[in-house]
This record gives sequence, structure tokens and C-alpha cells, in this order.
Amino acid sequence: MKLSIRASILSAAAVFCLPGYLAAHAAAETAAADEPAEEMTIDWIQEIVNGGMTSAVLLLLSAAAIGFLVERLIRMRKKYLAPAYYVDFFTDAIAKHDDDAIRKEAELHPSILADAGAYIVDHRGHVHQAQQRAMDEARLQTAVADAAARAIERHRQRSYPLAIIATMAPMLGLLGTVIGMIEAFSKVAILGDTGDAALLADSISKALITTDIGLVLAIPSLGAYHYLKQKLSIAELAIEEALEAMFAALEAQK
Repeated sequence: MKLSIRASILSAAAVFCLPGYLAAHAAAETAAADEPAEEMTIDWIQEIVNGGMTSAVLLLLSAAAIGFLVERLIRMRKKYLAPAYYVDFFTDAIAKHDDDAIRKEAELHPSILADAGAYIVDHRGHVHQAQQRAMDEARLQTAVADAAARAIERHRQRSYPLAIIATMAPMLGLLGTVIGMIEAFSKVAILGDTGDAALLADSISKALITTDIGLVLAIPSLGAYHYLKQKLSIAELAIEEALEAMFAALEAQK
């Protein structure tokens, strides 16, 4: 039923709008035949400048968004989160009882997994009682998992400014549009019927450019935030699996 109602509305709109569109199109072709039209171009830089302070703030937010995104793309590379080689390296070092190599690897190539490996070899117990050793291992696993979760959360928090920018940009654009529309209608109130339509159109154009900038900024910022969020979720799962393999290798050497 809803589909038929929507179809009816669209059909009615097409019926009423089509004649007007055809008439306007015919008039435009007639004008083009009578007199060659000048090519119209939009100076977008000038339009942005006309946006005033709101455009300036949005441009600053654009620069901030680019800075945050570049920093996150660099710091969230796989080698800083869960390098693929590390589980094999850790297993081999544990088999050789080479704790120093694990510590050195964490210093030379820091990552969440490398830090976890160094933490494991620094805090694992060497007691011989089986019950006490099991308790120590359980506490160690919990501590390492918590440390890895905190590291992931820090990365997630550092990605959050992109979401803030994506939320603020359309609001600032709308604010600029409202300010511009107030200016446009104030001109109408002052000039009355003698006002120039071109002057009113220019004011409205200045008003709308801020909304345009806000949306152009918000859409990629929101997309980048969700991309980074998904990337962190994948890394978090990889880290959990790697930690399980590392503790399995540690247990196998006892």
C-alpha cells in the first residue's frame, strides 16, 4: 500500500512538473537560438571567501580533519598494532629461552604485541608449585589482555576527533546558511519591491555555500572515522588471537 501511494505521488509530480520543464527547456533553446549565451562559470574560491567567518572556521576544521586522518593512518598501520611476524618470533624466542631478544624487539619495533611480549617475559613467575604457577599465569594473562585493550582504546579515542568534526561541520554550515538568509531577507525588508533580484540571489548563494562546505567536510570525515573504527576492530581480534598463541607457546615450554 505504501509503495502504491508513493508511486501515485511521484506520478502526479511528474505529470505536473513535466509540462513546465518542457516549456522552460523550449524557452531556453529559443533564447539560445536568438542570442548566443555567455558561458557561465562559478568561481568556487570566491564563493568560499564570500562565506565569511563560517567558511574560515570550516576550512580550519578541514585542515584539522586531514591532520587527524594522516596521523591515524600512520600510527594505525599493522606494524604498530599486530605485526604478522611477531607470534612466530615470540614462539621461537621462548623456545630458545631468549627473553632478551623479546625485550629488544619491543624497544626496536614497538607495537601492541611487542609490548605484550615484553610484559609477559618481565612478569611471568618462575615458581615450581603447580597451583601457584597456574594462579600467576591467570593473573598475567588478565594483565596482558587488559593492557592490550587499553592500547586499542587509546587508538580509538584518538580517532574520535574525526567523528566530532563530522558532527560539527554540518551544524556550522547550517549556521552560516541561517546567517546568510537573515542577511538576504533583511535586504528585502529594506529595499522592498524595488530590490534587485540579482542582489537577493547573491546573498542566498553566499548563505548556501557554507552548508555545501560543511557537507563536503562531514561526509569524508564520517567515512574515515568508520573506516578507522573497523580497522581497529579487526586489529583487536588479531591481537586476541595472537595473545592466545603466545601464551600457548609459553605453556608449551614448561
